[in-house]
Amino acid sequence: MEKQVEEIVLLPTQSETQRQSENQTFLRLQTSTKDYASDEQHQHIITRLIKPTNLEILYKNLFLWVFLLGCVFLLAAPTALHFSYVLPAAKPRTIPLNEFSEERARDHYPNLTEHGPRVIHTRADYLTRAYLISQIYRIQNLTRKSIRFEISLQNFSVMDINELQNIVVRVSNPNSSYDTPCLMLTAHYDSVEFSPGGSDDGSGVVILLELLSNLVNDPTVTFTDVHLIVLFTSAEEIYLFGAEKFVTNHPWKDNVRRFINIDSTGGNEKAILFRAIPSQLVRDYGKVKRPHANVMGDEILALSGSDTDYSVFTRKGLLLGYDFAYYIDGYNYHTMIDKPSIVESGALQHLGENTLMLSRNILLGHVNLRQPKTIIDDDNVIYFDILGLHLVSYTISTSVIIQSILIGFVVLIGILMILIDHIWYNENANTNDFSSVYFYFKYPLVMRILSIILFFICYLLSILIGILFALGIAFIMWHIRPLSWYGNSTLAFFLYGLPCLIGIILCEALWTCLRRFLLSKYPKRNPMELNTINHINRLCFNFERHWALLLIFVCFMSISICTGIRSLYIILLWSIFICPIYLLLILCEFYCRWMKKKIFTIFNEQGWYWLFAPYIISLIPLTHTLEMTSRIVRLAIPIMGRMMHPMRIPQDFIICVIIIIPAVLFFLVFIPNIQRMMNYSRTLIILMISFFIVFLVAYTRQAFTNTHPKLIQVRHTSQTIYSINNSMKPPMMIPVYSKKAFITIQSFDNLVLTPTLDEISSKTGYLLNNILCSTTTKCSFDDTSNRTKPFREVELTSMDNFNNYRFTIRHSSSYFIGVTPSMLTTITVHNSMIKPRTETIIDAQIIKGAGSFDLELKLERCDLNDSPFLVSLTEKLPHIVLLGGPRCRAITDVLILSVYR
Repeated sequence: MEKQVEEIVLLPTQSETQRQSENQTFLRLQTSTKDYASDEQHQHIITRLIKPTNLEILYKNLFLWVFLLGCVFLLAAPTALHFSYVLPAAKPRTIPLNEFSEERARDHYPNLTEHGPRVIHTRADYLTRAYLISQIYRIQNLTRKSIRFEISLQNFSVMDINELQNIVVRVSNPNSSYDTPCLMLTAHYDSVEFSPGGSDDGSGVVILLELLSNLVNDPTVTFTDVHLIVLFTSAEEIYLFGAEKFVTNHPWKDNVRRFINIDSTGGNEKAILFRAIPSQLVRDYGKVKRPHANVMGDEILALSGSDTDYSVFTRKGLLLGYDFAYYIDGYNYHTMIDKPSIVESGALQHLGENTLMLSRNILLGHVNLRQPKTIIDDDNVIYFDILGLHLVSYTISTSVIIQSILIGFVVLIGILMILIDHIWYNENANTNDFSSVYFYFKYPLVMRILSIILFFICYLLSILIGILFALGIAFIMWHIRPLSWYGNSTLAFFLYGLPCLIGIILCEALWTCLRRFLLSKYPKRNPMELNTINHINRLCFNFERHWALLLIFVCFMSISICTGIRSLYIILLWSIFICPIYLLLILCEFYCRWMKKKIFTIFNEQGWYWLFAPYIISLIPLTHTLEMTSRIVRLAIPIMGRMMHPMRIPQDFIICVIIIIPAVLFFLVFIPNIQRMMNYSRTLIILMISFFIVFLVAYTRQAFTNTHPKLIQVRHTSQTIYSINNSMKPPMMIPVYSKKAFITIQSFDNLVLTPTLDEISSKTGYLLNNILCSTTTKCSFDDTSNRTKPFREVELTSMDNFNNYRFTIRHSSSYFIGVTPSMLTTITVHNSMIKPRTETIIDAQIIKGAGSFDLELKLERCDLNDSPFLVSLTEKLPHIVLLGGPRCRAITDVLILSVYR
């Protein structure tokens, strides 16, 4: 009999007369359920109202929910991804010299990369340095303005590496003072071993050369009030030493009032403004045509451990400026696939135009540089771009004020609605409003407050369970298929976003069942039990549910205010759109109930405007959330494959957290709408089927490919020992005592290396003998039989009274040659200034009375041709790529010369 009653109230509404009649019948049925089965009047109502259209309504509601959700994503996702990543067209080299041309900038690439990796203190390093100087002189000769060009070549040494050089050029008006403030543009021209450095940092170098040409040929820029300094640093890849030498030793550093640093993490699309100090400087950047910036960049760089010259300029040099970098899909970072061709067309144009406009504004005096050199960043600025079209910036104090106002409105309006509604119903005690809790409960105010608390707890549990579901999937994937999402950010979104949504909906379904069970104990049915599919209850809404949702946002905003974390601006972005629309609908609903009026006639009977309003208004924050999450994930995924230090937290957990935190905000908004539809089972079935498909794709796909390869670091080391007895007289060739060679392979993705070694062996044909793994990600094996001979011969040239020896060692060509004597020996390398060289002449003087002694000579090289194994690896396995270091160390050969007296 109970079932029949519920079926009655699920049907579509009739005319007003019929509805009133049915409502009266409903009341009679509620008060006497035992007798209405025998009542003929009730029987014909049941016969008339129980129709198959109820099932259609359920499916229509499900279709509406899925359709609306799909439309939101179909609108938001393509919009976010298109405008966020769209690049301007590359301008031709025929445009005027004062305009940025990507084609002219790309003309510099061949001269930067044709000589190989620009590792410090190598031939490519010297040739690149010479080319940059020649281009500076070429630009000087092309300008027709009367300006002063000064070139400073700052020489410095780092550890055992000398002959390094920063290239600094200063452009000024001949009549201006040397104390004039300066704008400095900077990039580094060195790269790592194996890498051509097309993106890191060839992109910055070619942009700076074109910018220098643009600015000196700009008729509006006279360099009178502000001078221009262009700095090309060396040794950036080795602890940022080039920038450090500039800020500590160069005299022009004291005149720098602003700097713009350009670097890359291997990305090939848009460059972003990662950091600015003080943060107020972003307002000047907001004037460019296509701003691309986000406050999250600073915190992400701090967590990832990556760094650029910017840190040296700001911390040690106390300079103020900007840090731009290419960052998206940096799978080529520090590898041989970092070629100029991977930089997408328009990427240089985008950053070049933005930097040119920003530089021009500074040089023209539109930015105040007469202020003190250092500024206390006492009110950090929150900034982010909207689809790459407009930059939004405001201070933390402004954020606190806005969030405090929103919190106050939510709490105040909610309390007022409860009090006014309570007073109104007390004054209208005879009302027959079946949508009111006052009609069904003896203590309605207590029930209303209790309902708010329960809904609030349910929301928190839904969030927690959704997060736990997603983390559970991350835990499973880490054990059965780690890094399954590598190279595919879209797959990662669905892999962890769907279980989060499933967990939230499942919690809501369980809560609904529990709520129905508890409310069934009351003698009267009520709107919270029958929910929105009840034709009576369609005329109302559940205030308690929606205000509890707003209280969740109040909690989030309170956390944002207390922590002061700028990246939590995303909470304010959602709150500023969602809270007002819900408050407005709450006010409208209460007003119309009190005034006994109808609104939104078309949708009122179903209450569908509660669906449409949040969906439509959420398009703006959803678009930005999708855009920012996509950026962060596409930045983070490549980093997960090259973490130089062991990670305590598995990569799957990190990517999962990055995805589900913003996802929870979006799913949270639509929990009330999911509850109103009451199609939990059908929704869960659809989501679980979708997730199962995504899970199969993730489990079976190949994570590492040519475009997003597995990164490994290889050290090919050999040791050769030569031994001599003093009974033999010079000149003589010293015989080889022993030799051995081994290869060490290390990966940084936390995956077990053994399967990779098996694949290398099968594809290259190399037998990896005597494999020994010190950790799961670091293994070595013998390669003595395949190693090319690095040392041709060692000759004892002369010997004087068994105390003074001269040795001539003939070896492979190398720039990095180090000689280490024993403690009782002093040495002199006669041809140490010749680099590269194939012969090293050493004079060794032995302290009297000393016994035998040793000399060690070390060659460090990074030419793949010196290692047959590395050549075979790069040719046969393109999805496994060598990760380069800041200096040539991939091939290390050690010679130990033992002399027995």
